[in-house]
Amino acid sequence: TTDPATPAPVPTGPLTVEIDDLVVRHVPRTVTAAAPARGGAHEAVVAGGDGRPALDGVSLRLGPGRRVAVVGPSGAGKSTLLSALMRLVEPESGGIRVNGVDLRDLAADDVRTLMTGLTQDPYIFRASLRDNLRLAGPEADDETLRQAVRDARLDGWVERTGWDAELGEDGKTVSGGQLQRLALARALLYDPPVLLLDEPAEALDEETADRLMTDLLDVTRDRTTLLVTHRLKGLETVDEIVVLDEGRVVQRGTHDELVAVPGYYRDLWESEVLTRR
Repeated sequence: TTDPATPAPVPTGPLTVEIDDLVVRHVPRTVTAAAPARGGAHEAVVAGGDGRPALDGVSLRLGPGRRVAVVGPSGAGKSTLLSALMRLVEPESGGIRVNGVDLRDLAADDVRTLMTGLTQDPYIFRASLRDNLRLAGPEADDETLRQAVRDARLDGWVERTGWDAELGEDGKTVSGGQLQRLALARALLYDPPVLLLDEPAEALDEETADRLMTDLLDVTRDRTTLLVTHRLKGLETVDEIVVLDEGRVVQRGTHDELVAVPGYYRDLWESEVLTRR
């Protein structure tokens, strides 16, 4: 992405995000010359996708305090939507506006102060638990840190582990569930106006994932949030669910509305209910 020569001022106040007829295309496959291989020949390096739209005419509105969940099969375009919101990819057509300001008129770093959050692959550094949290809030005092830890339901583990315990390589081993909650505490500490959550329960066992999603949906109540997930449990509490398939919106509505009609969402819900019996 390229920043505008003169970026627009960062929107302030309660934010409304409007996505209108957004088209984002996979980068076409290209062949480029790499470093010379043995014998002086050049190896071909293939990069990119097949040129089809990753998002094909997606529209969505996220108002202040609203929570929208985006669900759909693998490859439906869910993570691409989050990338477009953070200006990591540029649309081919359509657009995204924040309080009426086109995202392309803002500096990319400014966009990511407005909209950021929890990724599929959170990370920890070889540093103390306290310092790992402070990455998101360098100025945070101890009470603010404790509140973020409580909101992420991590306080019991922190009490047992200790604020000064070293995490990361050669340090304290952190489970998948604890790692995701650490990342959630960081996101809450950073407190972006729009919280983006990309498959926060990915790769967790069912019990751990259920607990995390329950707590996450509790702590994001009244917080402007876009949640990408393949787990439907708990989505009765969000304001709107958008179903993507092959880059298009194929269904939208509340949980109760979507389970009442034939379609991908009801099929997935019935499958999830069966596997939990």
